[in-house]
Amino acid sequence: MANPRAFLSFDFDHDEPQKKMANTHMCIVPVGRPMATATGVAKEIAMAKELLVPVFGVCVDGAGTGSTPPAGSQQNRTMAWKWGRIAATVRQMTGEGKNG
Repeated sequence: MANPRAFLSFDFDHDEPQKKMANTHMCIVPVGRPMATATGVAKEIAMAKELLVPVFGVCVDGAGTGSTPPAGSQQNRTMAWKWGRIAATVRQMTGEGKNG
């Protein structure tokens, strides 16, 4: 897969995520400190799972890997903002879910 496409999960209520997500290879969730209560993001994660779109999180805005991720995301698939790790995870996602 030369150029994988990603859906950046951020705001379910002001978007048409299902149509866009169906055309992507992965869903990236920015995990900030208040994300545990982000119900729109939780809906997008559930939607990704229904569509077999692999999901991973990247910590932003002072959050750490110990921060509580949004509902439906996996703590072991949430990482610090390190470009090498993110690139490796993108490569991994291209072989999972609907991509595998």
